[in-house]
Amino acid sequence: MTLSQEQTELLRHAIQDYAFPPDLYDFIKKSCDHQPNTKGVETRIKADLTSGDWERVKDGLSNVLFWGWAQKQGRRRVRVEHFRVTATESQLRRAVRLFEQCPRPSLLEIKQLKLPEFSGISFVSKVRMFLDPENSATFDRQIMKIIGAFPATLRATFQAFESSTQIRITKESSNAYEHWCEKMREASDRYFNRQFRAVDVERGLFQLIQVDKAAIAAEILKACCDDS
Repeated sequence: MTLSQEQTELLRHAIQDYAFPPDLYDFIKKSCDHQPNTKGVETRIKADLTSGDWERVKDGLSNVLFWGWAQKQGRRRVRVEHFRVTATESQLRRAVRLFEQCPRPSLLEIKQLKLPEFSGISFVSKVRMFLDPENSATFDRQIMKIIGAFPATLRATFQAFESSTQIRITKESSNAYEHWCEKMREASDRYFNRQFRAVDVERGLFQLIQVDKAAIAAEILKACCDDS
């Protein structure tokens, strides 16, 4: 099963229309740091995560939370503050070593750092995405809405993902996440001549959900995941 021309163009336009507040926080100046676009967010966070400096890694992880909770600002303040108060230097130094030694760590490897606020797939996958947006994508509750629209066809493919409030990271769900990223890369290769990255395809699906087209997104994902 393949995407129709109409589906391909719908996904292309959704990728191009993707919009999420490109806001970070400057923890030195203690003020919001508005970026020109999402690319600016990616560049800044990746630079911090891969800096080799545990304090910059702390800021990078803080901004993963700051950016990710943009649509729930009250919760964002609490989450960021909790992380910055409770994350230890030892944990952050382990993160430095992991990010230096493994450009694309598994979700399990990131989880094993035991960083506060980074235990479920939603935000752990965001860390992985910022480390390697070319080959990685986010997986969160919004994407689960797509899978829920076609339980018979999609839930079997991603059966390791639970429908609880927080998607737990297990060996099975970590492997399922890798499969998810692979499908996003394949969609770009097959339908867009590698014009987009894995994260861009995922963001296109996210954008369709945001404009109340989850059923259409599910049909597109169904076609992308069908190996026949």
